[in-house]
Amino acid sequence: MRVSAKAEYACRAVLELSRCFSVQEVVQINDIALRQGIPRKYLVQILLQLQRAGLVKSKRGAAGGYMLARSPGEITLGDVMRTTDGTLLSIESLESGSTRRQAGNGQDTRSILKEVWQDVQDRLGTIMDGITFEEICRKTESHTSMYYI
Repeated sequence: MRVSAKAEYACRAVLELSRCFSVQEVVQINDIALRQGIPRKYLVQILLQLQRAGLVKSKRGAAGGYMLARSPGEITLGDVMRTTDGTLLSIESLESGSTRRQAGNGQDTRSILKEVWQDVQDRLGTIMDGITFEEICRKTESHTSMYYI
């Protein structure tokens, strides 16, 4: 599975907003871009897409910025991935190409493989829908709290 840059950046942005959710802090685009290493122009487009999906909300004005529309425990990795990429696993390559029949039973191998890929996509969706940004936030906090001497 290949994660697009857009999906990666969207996950980083949601993670950054998750860290500020408990204090209901509005985070400015420049701060998210700087902390997460995301190009600002690209981040604007991503945040608008996340806003249209109801995952983030914005506040206008000098003290404006973005915050999560729901708690990090209610936003899943699957939500963000589907918002940015549409599907979790592209199976479109099986839609085109030559038709080959499997010897013996005559079933179309493409349709069999398409069913298998659909099953993989469904299982991947179940896994990603079970991972919340609250969990990811906890993992990053425990990882960054380790000190080495």
